[in-house]
Amino acid sequence: MIAPRLQAASRRLTEKLVTPLARLGIDPNALTIAGLLFSVPTAVCIAMGWLAAGGILVLVTGGFDMLDGAVARVSGRGSTFGAFFDSTLDRWGEGVIFTGLAWWCAASGARVELVLAILTLVGSMLVSYTRARAEGLGVTCSVGVFQRPERFLVLGLALLGPAWLLSAGLWFMAVATQFTALQRVLHVHGKLERRKQRPDADDLSV
Repeated sequence: MIAPRLQAASRRLTEKLVTPLARLGIDPNALTIAGLLFSVPTAVCIAMGWLAAGGILVLVTGGFDMLDGAVARVSGRGSTFGAFFDSTLDRWGEGVIFTGLAWWCAASGARVELVLAILTLVGSMLVSYTRARAEGLGVTCSVGVFQRPERFLVLGLALLGPAWLLSAGLWFMAVATQFTALQRVLHVHGKLERRKQRPDADDLSV
């Protein structure tokens, strides 16, 4: 259970850091849009082979992903639509970035890395979908060892390093995203099985 504890500590730290932004009245949705906009030059840099610059921008984009939610919580301006908007644009931005990475892999003749990039993108979408589908069934599903912040951190650092590090990072992400999606499938299966046995269980509430 180390990952949840680290996520909780990171959330508390981020909320303290964004308190000045929240006091300025910055709209969390504006930060969400800024994160999506940053994903475009990020993808272009990676597609052009400017991997170090792309790596820095990946980390910046990941930072916006943390800021918008923290500002919403601290300012009390969070909303159901805001959560939906954030999740949707996150998927959009991630797709743009990995499209840029796939472009570079194809142009460089890195066929194995191209397949790994596609597998990572598919896995990341499955990680998001399994949570959304589970919550639609009334089951909370935030488990998993490799979620979006971890993906952006690994990708950003991998792009900043030598070629072998990028390859290793893609292998890791391709496997870890699929594993996280499987974790969520098993988690939901267990919850639904317990629901059959205890229809008044606590996890029936969304």
